[in-house]
Amino acid sequence: MFFPIFTITLAYYTFVRMIEYKDITIFDSKSNAESNWLFSDLKDGLKLLQYQDEEIGKVALDINPKVIQYFFCLNGKINFSFNDSSYQITLKEGESFFFYNPTQNLTPVITSSKNSKVIFVFCALEKVHELFSENTDSLEFLNNENVNKKYYKKDDISSELEVVLNQLIQSNVKGNALDVFKYAKVLEVLSLYFSKQALENQESCPFLNDEESVRKIKKAKDILIQRMTDPPMISELAKEVDLNEFRLKEGFKGMYGTTLFSFLLDHKMNKGRNMLDTGRYKVQDVAYDLGYNNASHFITAFKNKFGVTPKKYLLKV
Repeated sequence: MFFPIFTITLAYYTFVRMIEYKDITIFDSKSNAESNWLFSDLKDGLKLLQYQDEEIGKVALDINPKVIQYFFCLNGKINFSFNDSSYQITLKEGESFFFYNPTQNLTPVITSSKNSKVIFVFCALEKVHELFSENTDSLEFLNNENVNKKYYKKDDISSELEVVLNQLIQSNVKGNALDVFKYAKVLEVLSLYFSKQALENQESCPFLNDEESVRKIKKAKDILIQRMTDPPMISELAKEVDLNEFRLKEGFKGMYGTTLFSFLLDHKMNKGRNMLDTGRYKVQDVAYDLGYNNASHFITAFKNKFGVTPKKYLLKV
């Protein structure tokens, strides 16, 4: 690995620092002393790139075809520019991109907006096969139909995944334990990401073979999230998305692996844990923001979900 200071023009931008790892080279627009991009070369083919700043950030990447890439935007937005700006993609807050192209190196120029918080995970293909050695066919991008094709997927970041990503950024772990913490959290990110994809790809529920029903079920999920502090009753939700209650309940469970009520409760608890992780909220404030009129009800639900009360959880973070 080396960190030369130099000037290079790439896709109309000037970069002054290069960081070269196995399978990936990173070109930074700022010197090491000025940069707010944090690079972590973890073991077993896993790499992590983080950015959190009030200013605009810019990097360019040169990525080996055998590397799988995950891009997560927690705040702000990210712009990806390919082939000298001939093709561009924008990733907004709360969205993720999954990139895999076995046919050629990917060389995106990535611009992160002001006040953004982003995490990139890079995983060697061999590591994915190691992690899912008995069931790689369940991974859509590695099934027989897609295995030798480029595969891009844009998706929303689940509340459960958002918690882990925020913990990566907000960690108080120091010293030699930090790399162990990051490695464990990156594995957790991969497990949550792929478990979500597996649920969405399953065909056990006959309603999910109907594209219109899938669209309505996703709309129901969005409504629950948007109105989590005062959610509609199932009968009202079914009417709003134009599905009967049975199809809504069975389809939702088939797509997301849980009931409507459990999904909403998990979302609220993960949202609450995220708020506590920032250190800016009192337990009572979190409870009211989540729609609880009585903080004790939130405390009970939080303990049932995570095994500790919010107060004890705060002592750990």
